[in-house]
Amino acid sequence: MKRPARTSPHRPGATSSWRPVAVIDIGSTAIRMTIAQANTDGSFRILEDLQQAVSLGRDTFTRGRIEKSTIEECVRALKSFCRVLEEYQIQIAGDEGVRAVGTTAVCEAENQGDFVDRIYIATGIKVEPIEEMDITRLTFLSLRSLLAAHPSLTKGNLVIAEIGGGSTEVLLVRRGSVTYSQAYRLGSLRLREMLEGFRSAVVLKRDLMENQIHGTIEHIRKASDVRGTMVLLAVGGDARFAAREMGHPADHDQPAVLPVKALTKLTEKLLRLSVNDIVREYHLSFPEAETLGPGLLFYVRLANALGINALRVADVSMRHGLIIEMAHGGQRWDEEYRSLIVRSAQEICRRYSGDLAHAQHVAQLSRSIFQAIADEHRMGPRHEVLLAVSALLHDIGAFISPRNHHKHSMYLIQNSSIFGLNRRDQTIVSLVARYHRRASPRPTHVEYRALDREGRITVLKLAAILRVADALDRSLSQRVQGLECAHDEDRMVITVPHLRDLALEQLAVQNKGPMFEEVYGMKVVLRTGNPSTE
Repeated sequence: MKRPARTSPHRPGATSSWRPVAVIDIGSTAIRMTIAQANTDGSFRILEDLQQAVSLGRDTFTRGRIEKSTIEECVRALKSFCRVLEEYQIQIAGDEGVRAVGTTAVCEAENQGDFVDRIYIATGIKVEPIEEMDITRLTFLSLRSLLAAHPSLTKGNLVIAEIGGGSTEVLLVRRGSVTYSQAYRLGSLRLREMLEGFRSAVVLKRDLMENQIHGTIEHIRKASDVRGTMVLLAVGGDARFAAREMGHPADHDQPAVLPVKALTKLTEKLLRLSVNDIVREYHLSFPEAETLGPGLLFYVRLANALGINALRVADVSMRHGLIIEMAHGGQRWDEEYRSLIVRSAQEICRRYSGDLAHAQHVAQLSRSIFQAIADEHRMGPRHEVLLAVSALLHDIGAFISPRNHHKHSMYLIQNSSIFGLNRRDQTIVSLVARYHRRASPRPTHVEYRALDREGRITVLKLAAILRVADALDRSLSQRVQGLECAHDEDRMVITVPHLRDLALEQLAVQNKGPMFEEVYGMKVVLRTGNPSTE
């Protein structure tokens, strides 16, 4: 078990309070634990990083399940981590001191439940299988302070890429906004294991690897619609290894700059070496050595495709994002983070040629109603974001066909990648958009029925609000401004100042309002005129 101690520049503020926390990342090639002092202001100081090599990815990507011997290997590693946690007096019981996540190799294993249960029985650690979308979100969260300190990185187009053992996460940031977010089933260990199945010449294996990488990079290049000045920021252990070997180690304050020509030379050398030779020459574990060549080849080919002569390497990880969330007591939904999610949804609306002016206005009206009836729906900032995203995307199905566009919207949302939202959030958003018109949610609707009770109620509450907001912009002219909402016994009275003729909107509310009345027990009444004079 490696125990290199180091400190982080994310130092606590003078007035903040801190507590020791630990995050554990159970990955495809290693189990890693970071222990830190986390502060209520979101800053932190790393006390210790630990790592133990494991073979989870080899099991999952070749057999589809984690072997018993590998599970016990993980148990032994985590028991040794538990002893370190005791030294720092960090309690495993509860969710406040330790958070453990399992990435692609755990998520894709058919015996995921058995693995998680065995770990919990043996150590008391609750392992949470985490989706790729959450990994992307946490990685970006860990980068926010670095990007704020180096605004030149986001002047043009910033591509953030991390190739792990089982998947690759890519973010495109334009002028501080995440405009593209996607996870690909391309991982350095997955590539290696795929090629092991071919008993062919080394040259042919290299060609197969290049083809797999090329296909993914072409999809990234086309889907992200990258133009203008480009910066490539690599995140992950393979990139950090390359930075150290090339004499440019990255730190938390300053990303390393690696010339692509020099990186290509190192990559070619690693691809010519056997895994055993890499282990001996670079003093790495076998699982770490397996991923180096394919991982660095991906970064080289991506840089070439984007026309970049040098790439940056950041010394951050998803674990730092987890620490920040723990410092804040859970997933961050502050205004800055919410705006990133909303801007990501706006980009998707543009991608599908949506009426952005209408979508943004409906989102604004939805928020006004949401805030006005807070005592009735008892939902928080997270739900307000889901409502805004639903409003921004409710009409994108018209890209496929105006007919039944609400159902097409649901499909497109379900198959898009909205930065900051996990799979469950996206399912809720897709259903809220689906129910902005026509039939109300029914138990016979498969996607709706698949949600748990809390999820179904959330869809009902948000869809009812969206219907009313959409009705208020029935003219698609954004003429309804400055509305005021008041709860009057069994009615919600919406007054629109300075407009005398609301016949079109009143007819639309009459048509779309019944679902709101069913959910909230209030009939929607739309009034004209200035409320202050009535």
